[in-house]
Amino acid sequence: MDSPHPGQVALRPASTYKSDVYAELIFLVLLQDFAIHSLISIVFPGAINSSTVISIMLRQEDNPQNHSENKIKIGSKRKIAFVCSGGATKAGAFHLGVALALKEQGFKFLGGTRASTQIHSAPEPMEISTYVGSSAGSIISSYLAAGYSLENIFSSFLGKDVAHLDQRDLYPKRLPRLTYQKMFKLRSSSLVGQAGQLTRLHKIFSSLVDAHWEDLIQFKWLKVSGLFSTAGIEQYMREEVLFSNQFQDYLADLFIVATQLDHSRKVVFGKYNFQPPPHDLSCQYESNALISDACAASTALPVIFSPHLIKTQDEKESYFIDGEIRDTLSSHVAVDNGADLVIASYTHQPYHLSQELGSLTNYGLPSIVIQSIYLVIEQKINNHIYNKQSQRNAISSVSDYCKSVGLSEEHRRMICNILEKEFHHRMDVDTIYIHPKPTDSRLFFGEHFSLSPKKMAEIVRSGFHAAIDTLKKYEFEDRKVEHAIGSSRMSEEIN
Repeated sequence: MDSPHPGQVALRPASTYKSDVYAELIFLVLLQDFAIHSLISIVFPGAINSSTVISIMLRQEDNPQNHSENKIKIGSKRKIAFVCSGGATKAGAFHLGVALALKEQGFKFLGGTRASTQIHSAPEPMEISTYVGSSAGSIISSYLAAGYSLENIFSSFLGKDVAHLDQRDLYPKRLPRLTYQKMFKLRSSSLVGQAGQLTRLHKIFSSLVDAHWEDLIQFKWLKVSGLFSTAGIEQYMREEVLFSNQFQDYLADLFIVATQLDHSRKVVFGKYNFQPPPHDLSCQYESNALISDACAASTALPVIFSPHLIKTQDEKESYFIDGEIRDTLSSHVAVDNGADLVIASYTHQPYHLSQELGSLTNYGLPSIVIQSIYLVIEQKINNHIYNKQSQRNAISSVSDYCKSVGLSEEHRRMICNILEKEFHHRMDVDTIYIHPKPTDSRLFFGEHFSLSPKKMAEIVRSGFHAAIDTLKKYEFEDRKVEHAIGSSRMSEEIN
């Protein structure tokens, strides 16, 4: 912002700008924030949608032949984080496609244990060293933190022969495949209870015949806490994937998000005991859980999976459910850990009407339910993006104003630091959001829990192309060599 806000009255010279400097600056912040909200509500009535948010954030030209000067500049970064949302195996495959695109664009992934890998004090340029995963994202994040190469993970997803892979791609070993038997483990301890449920269901249906609806509506008959258990996922991670089950043993910083069932609390499992973030004082960091338990807790989607039991720091046992329940994208975890570039990948993209496919009413209740869930999640994400951008705009406006009235650099920085602290917003942090294209109906209709190699490959391809389309809008200062899209062997295989 090169000039004062339009319509702003002339203020006094800097020499007389003393006692009430803070009052005028705060007024400017409030005025700017009000102006943004008013303008958006006038031009875009109703809820803010993804197109509105993106247009506010990017302000990109529609010309496909954008030159480097039209790209968004990302300065040199100290710590880069990869945040992966939930969404079952569909999300896991999408995140893998995004990761492959990141590698294609020059990013590297720090992984491995401290015992097996040479320790270095700071991440290299363009090296992702922080992983935040929720639900299915916790599995992908753990793969990367453990040091498995993207080629290794891709071959595991597709159940392919790894003979064609370089031995370096198989480090630290060939990644065992996650199967249906490992993912969906029956709760043996509750088989008797489930048998009792069948008897109760028979009575319910008998009551319906007699037009007695009370028992059905009250849901007293529904006592099952979940159809399956995530114990199989815990065992798979502990016995087949991880070389150490301790967060502290890995070079990268791994964080896994879960929701505490019997409390309105999000719990972040990792190697650090950070204080709760200012915007969510009920959030709790836990450092004594095992990685496999954290993954089992984070993937415990209610109804399908029963809650997972973990002993917390106070030695109390608590039940946990899916990490996406309370918060969709926990990008703040990466910021809490000092990341100044956050790359967030998520799959909750609502369906946009296609003339070829028509309305979702043609595809039954499941599609309508998924659309409804995605709409709610998309709105939460968009509100978060919009609020963060509004805060950034407000602080930038104050900074520009301080310069325009000749305020000293020391006072300008002090005022901006105060605003950053009050807004809980770091100006040095850049966030890149990657999600499916609204026109990608194949991904929307894709099965959430399918392990079919063909379907998984299609979703990986969707993630790859969605990420490439997003990343080409940015210019990274730390990237010394411009990478040609589609130049790697893996990209050729994906395409």
